[in-house]
Amino acid sequence: MEVEKDDKKRESSIIDHVISWILFIYAGIVTSFISPIVLICLFYSASPFLLISTECRKIVMRILARVSNLQFITCVRMAGIKVMMSGENLDRLADCRALMLPNHLSLFDHFIFMAAADSFGINAVGRWIFVIYNMWIYTPLGWLWSSYGNYFIDSVPIHKREETLSHLRRHFDRIYHEVDLRWVCLYPEGSRLFLIQKRNADYEKKKNLPALQHCAYPRLGAALSAIKVLGPDPADSSKANNGRGPPLKYLVDVTLGYPDGIILPTHEAFLSAWLNGGGKPYAIHYETFEMDPKWSDEEELRKFLFDRYQKKDKLLDSYYKTGSFAPDAKEAPLPSDMILIGFQILQLTIFAFVTKFFLSFIF
Repeated sequence: MEVEKDDKKRESSIIDHVISWILFIYAGIVTSFISPIVLICLFYSASPFLLISTECRKIVMRILARVSNLQFITCVRMAGIKVMMSGENLDRLADCRALMLPNHLSLFDHFIFMAAADSFGINAVGRWIFVIYNMWIYTPLGWLWSSYGNYFIDSVPIHKREETLSHLRRHFDRIYHEVDLRWVCLYPEGSRLFLIQKRNADYEKKKNLPALQHCAYPRLGAALSAIKVLGPDPADSSKANNGRGPPLKYLVDVTLGYPDGIILPTHEAFLSAWLNGGGKPYAIHYETFEMDPKWSDEEELRKFLFDRYQKKDKLLDSYYKTGSFAPDAKEAPLPSDMILIGFQILQLTIFAFVTKFFLSFIF
């Protein structure tokens, strides 16, 4: 009898692993290829409307960002992952202009951030741009992100830094108010933690800074660029520094936490969660600060952010010990399964139609 039970458990485990791999491969292909191709085709199909008016462009870009976000949320839901949210007065982030600065632990960060962001509602969702490392720029996902205003940036030699940041400032100036965006999102550490820990440790010693264990001291270039263009004008706080519209109102220090501090590769995070019924929840914590005009000065911004990241490190240390950022944390609500399933069926149908259409010119 015991042997039979062991055999059944082994068979069940093999089946679970097979199913989990099938789901992961499906999620990977759809997220990185099928969904972007479908949305890019829809974007170019709508291009005549983009020329009609700025309002049409705003609507199309918001829809693209919103629908793109649904794919990331679908992956979170497929794996059964829960995301716990915490922070004071989160409702004010639903329709505000803010600079969002999350720490960067893994490629899976984007899934966590997007799952939580969806809960802020229609006034926030889709009205953001990301500054993203350019490893994605030549992929279908990168083409999609570019279509609704995300900006790709790369590590550059010091002599090209100002030129690169100048291009970024022009991008903020050109697009932010034109399409009435809300959030500017970027990872100020510059890369995933495990890739920069040694460099960060060297920097800490060189500058005689307190050592950080769970995050890295932020680079200032992209955040400073956003504030210089979109931060409040010292002479008139109702206007942005570029004079083209309202300024960023808040700087939001976003802290992402992984269960037990174990940062798995994306595929392992997905498979582990599915095999363990979702596993322990991930967490995201928001601390919101009124934007200060003095942060347009690099040294002032450095003081503020370095202090914040020292506190962030302590917050993460506490989280990894207790499993929670705050006692009042709540689970991020996700769209209904019917919406997510319907979305999958719709984009697969469109992809099949687009594929058939293009193949008709070949055969």
